[in-house]
Amino acid sequence: MRRFFSTLAAAATATQPTQPRFGDPTNSATVSAYVTDDLGDYDSVEFTINTVQLRHTGGRTCEIIHEPLAIDAAELGHDQIVERVDTTMCEAGPYNRLHVELGEDVTLRRTINGQPTTDQCKFVSYYDDNSDRPNRLSCANGVCSFDITGAINLVAQSHEHVALDADLKEFTVDFATTPCEVTLKLSPLHADDKLSVGYRTSLSGYVSDLDETYDHFVLTVDGGTYTVQYAGVTDQSGIDTLLGRAAADRLKTKVRCQTIDNGTTPPTCTAQSVATQTLKTITVKAKGNVSALDSSLQTFTLGYGGTTLLVNYTKATELGKLEGVLADDATAEVTLYGFDLDYFLTREVEVTAGSGGN
Repeated sequence: MRRFFSTLAAAATATQPTQPRFGDPTNSATVSAYVTDDLGDYDSVEFTINTVQLRHTGGRTCEIIHEPLAIDAAELGHDQIVERVDTTMCEAGPYNRLHVELGEDVTLRRTINGQPTTDQCKFVSYYDDNSDRPNRLSCANGVCSFDITGAINLVAQSHEHVALDADLKEFTVDFATTPCEVTLKLSPLHADDKLSVGYRTSLSGYVSDLDETYDHFVLTVDGGTYTVQYAGVTDQSGIDTLLGRAAADRLKTKVRCQTIDNGTTPPTCTAQSVATQTLKTITVKAKGNVSALDSSLQTFTLGYGGTTLLVNYTKATELGKLEGVLADDATAEVTLYGFDLDYFLTREVEVTAGSGGN
């Protein structure tokens, strides 16, 4: 059995950083949405989660992921990462399903006989008895959705932690069609917190108050802030310079926390290098226009927001993480991990428009 999309968890805590969208703060819980996956047969499984909602058949609903979220399901599973993606206020009370909507496009990357292979596929509906039922993918008009059934009870101003774990029963890829087709069927179950079995939390936000002497900064995420201690990040050269640029240009920064201490104010995330997950502990995203491309040196200039930065993409090429064909005047997104000899170092490059883009 292949295992895929293994967890989409909602965690309720007593903190109340914002007013609830429905109005009454005394009858509310703060809900943080996390994603994690486990798909060992693939190097990469990329798709977009458009929205996730807590729902009750009686009519109560709360959207816990509000904006499209692009994820690599295989990487999250390989690295045992629980990625926090959104925080919101929800009306207290019982809910009995998660409604999940996905974009129909899914990219699969595999290694066959030592060679990397990429397949651009589509999600399609799952039917084994000609009926549309919960926990099975249903697709129409470019959007695919499923409802994961299970009880979630949000208690007003409580300290509860509620998780819904979706365990894949079937993940099917049909490579005989063009484009290839992917479908899935899920079976819900309540699970222990992934963090208790060694999964780490990934946080995304914006850097401020950088202290290079004591190796810490403040990361502002949706719903609050964290102090990040990064003295244990030992494999990313020039990390101070990268963080400084992330703060100055307000670039989205992702941090993998080895531990989170909720006993401090704000909570403290301790970032630490892991031998099997190199160059991933702290990463910074930047997107802009490519110029001064030098394919022999594997460098280019990325321009965005009235400024530029010099990029070296040697590591992206080495890792097979160069998607599309780089060219001057193309638009590209880079995932930066360090700085060396005037260049910011990237482990991933995706050409999103122009030559080789979509």
